[in-house]
Order: sequence, then structure tokens, then C-alpha cells
Amino acid sequence: MFAYIRSMAEIMYGQPVAEEIERKVQIAVHSLKTSHQVVPRLDVILVGKSPASERYVKRKLDTCQGLGMRAELHTFNHDVTARELRDHVLSLSADPSVHGILVQLPLPRPIEEPADDTTLDKFDIFDAIAAEKDVDGVSRYSIAELYRAQQNRLRFLPATAVAIRRMLAYYHIETEGRKAVVVGRNDITAKPVHHMLGGRMCNATAIWCHRHTRQQDHDAFMREADIIVTSVGSERYKLTGNIVKPGAVVIDVGTRVGADGRLHGDVDFESVAPVASQITPVPKGVGPVTVAALTENVVRAAQFAVGIRKSGYIF
Repeated sequence: MFAYIRSMAEIMYGQPVAEEIERKVQIAVHSLKTSHQVVPRLDVILVGKSPASERYVKRKLDTCQGLGMRAELHTFNHDVTARELRDHVLSLSADPSVHGILVQLPLPRPIEEPADDTTLDKFDIFDAIAAEKDVDGVSRYSIAELYRAQQNRLRFLPATAVAIRRMLAYYHIETEGRKAVVVGRNDITAKPVHHMLGGRMCNATAIWCHRHTRQQDHDAFMREADIIVTSVGSERYKLTGNIVKPGAVVIDVGTRVGADGRLHGDVDFESVAPVASQITPVPKGVGPVTVAALTENVVRAAQFAVGIRKSGYIF
């Protein structure tokens, strides 16, 4: 008898997907400059001195500038108040030369988790972003459109969700009728991806796992999932191959710096890759596509500003 040995999963590298997006962005930027004398502009707010956030923001700014856009950085000390940030965002929202506004997370704990309900928090800052400039899809307007999950009506889908949708299309991954599990409950990635997968954009049966999900339920969901998207960034929730369904698609959005100083994801790549059919690496997976998707959203914002763009995405 011969034992069946499964081959390693196809590795879903992000760079070819990012390059495809960036080629289209570069063409759109050139068109805006020549036909409308408009240079798309992204303004990023960064609070504190986190090396990881600083590196990620630099990558966003450099990519925008490399594609011919303007990119401005607004830095604040760690002791800035939510009110000060909100007021600054309001001023950017009122500036016609600004097309996109992004608030880099995480924010200081007093803003993320204020001591009482009377204090402004990060959601007040998000809601100060004008709907037509909300390139990361975090304001109440964008969230309402995401809840409807109709891609022909969306103004802005959060960049990570755009990135995952583009990767699914690029690697010819079917979602309709599939069981999809999203691990994590953060506002920027997990929530938007869950609504995207389970809504009309993807028509999957989406399940949500988080810190309150019972371990036995978590493992059972994983063993049935056709698609797994994990976005936690914690060693505690590492996904291992023993609970992954053979042939599943595994998308790793979690990032953390390990004790070895290297960037790691939520997935134990060595044990999952022999089981999955397709898998994203960390690094070189979803990350570069997310940055490219952000530039796509900035261009969309500039096109909205000059009246040549309608709501909706084509995937």
C-alpha cells in the first residue's frame, strides 16, 4: 500500500497582488494630475513613539509618495487628549486640499479605554473624519455602509478588508457558500472582514471567534472551516495544524514581534502549511497588499472630490 502524502500549501504572497493594485493607482494618479490638476493627498495622525507604528506609517507614506501622491504626517506626544486629536481631525476634514485621513492605531490607553463615559474616546476621533475622506473606513458613516455589505454602495471598505478581498480574487478562491471563520474582534480588521465575508460581497457563512469563545467551540469551528482569517497578534491564540481542516485556506493578518525580534503572525506556519491548500505568510503576505489598498482608497477619495467616482468596488 502507498500512503497519501499531501503536498505543501500554495503560498499566497502579497507582492504580486500589491503590484497589480499599485499599477492601477499610478495610472489614476497620473490622470488626476493631467485632467484635473489634482494630486491625491493622505494625512496620517501618529501618536507616541512606538517603533512598530512608526515603521508602518513610514511605509504607508513612502508608498503614497512613490506613486506620485502627497503624504503628510502629523505627530503628537503620548499625553495628547482625545479632544485635541478630534479637533485636529475636524480641521483636516475641513481642508479641501486633504483627500484622505488616517488615524494610526493603537492610541494611548486613556483614549482607547477612557475612565468614564463622559470622556471622548477613539470613536469620537473616528467620527470626526469626513465621510468622503475616511480612507480606512472607521467613521460611523463607513461602518453603516459596511454593515449593509453591498459592494456597489460602499464608499470606503477598510484597507485590510480590501486587501483580503483582492487576494481572494487574485488566487481564485471561491467564497460563496463556504464556511469562513474570523478570529479576533478588532475594529480595523476582524470586524470589517467578518461583515465582508458574511455579507453580499462574499456570501460565505461567517463565524466569529474571540476571547470569550469556548475552546472546544473554537476548535470545532476551525475543523469545519473552509476559510480561516486570523487577526489577533498574540502567541496565546496561535493557530496550529492539528485543528485545521485539510484543504482550508488560511489567511494570517495577525502581527507581533517575537522574543527573537522577528515579525510573526497568528499561524504556526510549519504545522499548518502541510494541511492547508493555500496560506499567507507573515511577513510578505497580507501586509503589502493592505498598504497598496490604502493607496487605492486615497485615489478613490480624490476621485470623489472631483466628481468622477461613484460608490462601489469591483473585485
